Amino acid sequence: MESKRLNSKFNPIFVEIRKFFVSREETLVVSHFFPDGDAIGSVIAFSGMLEQWGIPYTLAIDDACPEKYSFLDGFSSIINLKSTPLNRKFDRVVILDAGAISRIGSANDLLAPNCQILNIDHHFTGDIYGNINLVNTDAAATSEILFDLFVALDIEITKKMAMALFTGILTDTGRFRFANTSSHAMHVAAELLTKGVDPGLLTENIYYNLPVSQAGAIAKALNSLEMHLGDRVSMIGLASSDKVTDTEGFVEYAASIKDVLLAAFYCELEPNLYKVSLRSRCDVDVSAVANGFGGGGHKKASGFRFRGDLTSLKAKLIGTLEKYLDADALTHG
Repeated sequence: MESKRLNSKFNPIFVEIRKFFVSREETLVVSHFFPDGDAIGSVIAFSGMLEQWGIPYTLAIDDACPEKYSFLDGFSSIINLKSTPLNRKFDRVVILDAGAISRIGSANDLLAPNCQILNIDHHFTGDIYGNINLVNTDAAATSEILFDLFVALDIEITKKMAMALFTGILTDTGRFRFANTSSHAMHVAAELLTKGVDPGLLTENIYYNLPVSQAGAIAKALNSLEMHLGDRVSMIGLASSDKVTDTEGFVEYAASIKDVLLAAFYCELEPNLYKVSLRSRCDVDVSAVANGFGGGGHKKASGFRFRGDLTSLKAKLIGTLEKYLDADALTHG
C-alpha cells in the first residue's frame, strides 16, 4: 500500500503552520479521550518541536493515559483532565489525532472563544474544524504525518520524539500488520530507528508487560464471548465492576477468531454508558457503522460511545452489523 508524502518544504500548509507559531504565547496540545499509542506519541513528539522553538506549552488529555506508555520520555508531562482539571483558557490550540473536536472531551472547556486551532489528523471520517487542517487520510498514523512535518520544517527529531513517533506508528498499524501499513509508514519507521529507537524495548513495554489485573480482565472478557449471525460476528465485553482502566487491544481477541468477519468489544464506563470498539476483517467499513452511533475511526478499526442499557446496545449493534454484512454480500455476491 502506498501513501501520500507531505514533506515538500514548499507545501503551503507547512508555511501556514510555521506562521501559526510566529508568537511565543503558550500553546495547548491535546488529543482524544481514551488515548492510544498514536494519541500519546503525537502529543509528546509535538511538544519536542515546541521546545526547539522556545514556545511554552501545556499537554492535556481528558482521560488517564495507559501506564504501559509510561516508559516514554515526556509521558508524565501529560495532564489528565479528569483528575486535574484546568481553570484557564488558551488562545492557541493544537489538536492531534482527533477526528472530531468533540473527541477531545472536557479539553473543549480550555478553548478561548476565538482561539486559533491547528488540527493534525489521519481519520477520514473527521470534521475539518481547525483554522489550519493538516489531514492526510492515507497516513497510517498521525505520528507519520508529524514526521513529515518535522522534516519539512527542519526540526531535529530527537530520541525522545523518535520513540514517541515510532510508538504511534507501531500501535496504529497493529505492529505493522494492518492494511494501513504503507511503504511510507515503513520508511518513516526505518528512519526513526536511525534516531535511536529501540523497537524491542517499545514492543516489550507496550505488548508484553501486562499487569496481572489486566490479564484477569482479558480472561473475563473472553469468558463473555458471544457469537452472532452464523459466527460471522464476535462480541466480548466488561462491566464497570471489573474496574479496568486500559482496554486498548481487547477487541483484537474477538477479531482473532477463525472465520469472524466483524468483532466488537464493549466496556461499561458507568451505568448505562459504554465504550465500544469495532474491527473488520472484510470489506465492511466499520467507521461507517461507528458514525451511525456518533463515533468514527477507520475502515478496519473504529469505535463509539453508547448511552443506554446493554441489551439495547447489543440488539442495535448486531442489527446494524447484519445490515452491513448483507449489503456487503450483495455487492460481492
